[in-house]
Amino acid sequence: MLATKQIAETVNGAMGALPDELRTAITLREIEGLSYDEIAEAMGCPIGTVRSRIFRAREAIAERLRPLLGTAIDKRW
Repeated sequence: MLATKQIAETVNGAMGALPDELRTAITLREIEGLSYDEIAEAMGCPIGTVRSRIFRAREAIAERLRPLLGTAIDKRW
């Protein structure tokens, strides 16, 4: 239970530290469930930009989670 709480707090902290465009993209994808096309339309940018923003957001979150999960640098989770 404690580990789950720590993970949730870490993810929330990482999300809060993201630049607005990364936070918006990852939120629309992972929380709202929008497709990449829908996100591109909502954010008014090309789909490649959406893919890049989501990738960078996931990487930033993974970086914060590594110490808690004990994952290697070359692994995301």
